[in-house]
Amino acid sequence: MKSRGVALWCVPILSFAPVLAGCFSDAPPPPQPSQMEMRSFQTREYDTNDTKLVIKAVLNTLQDMGFIVNTADPNIGLLTASKWTNVEHTKKEIKEAKKKESALSKSIVLDCTANISEFGKKQSRVRVNFQQRVLDANGATMQASPITDAKFYQTFFSQVDKGIFLQQEGV
Repeated sequence: MKSRGVALWCVPILSFAPVLAGCFSDAPPPPQPSQMEMRSFQTREYDTNDTKLVIKAVLNTLQDMGFIVNTADPNIGLLTASKWTNVEHTKKEIKEAKKKESALSKSIVLDCTANISEFGKKQSRVRVNFQQRVLDANGATMQASPITDAKFYQTFFSQVDKGIFLQQEGV
């Protein structure tokens, strides 16, 4: 279901807009990456064994993107966060949904889970995944799908890279 509200929802995300907008197009979906491909672009290693510094950089990146942190456990390196957005529908879409007796999406939730751990003696490893859920007016999930676009993760990790640099410089 395509609506103006979804397109407007993508605007605040800026660099992620092309990826998320593609999730709502009528074009055939691109081929799904394999599990190994997914894991490779969901994971980054950093040249520091200070996992708390890396956790803080991931946390700051998520907050900068508008996520609300749900869980943060530095002992096991776990972060979970969500970003909620309401979907605005046109009068025409509402009228058509009533006519067809079909549900309209009410909210879109982008969920994130991050696992940060030591890797070897001098590095830290971050594995992050994102999932998008479309909810109806009652909060029931209408659709859920993982974000499988490598560019989405590259953009996220680019922000984490900057965050780690700033943390290491004490900024």
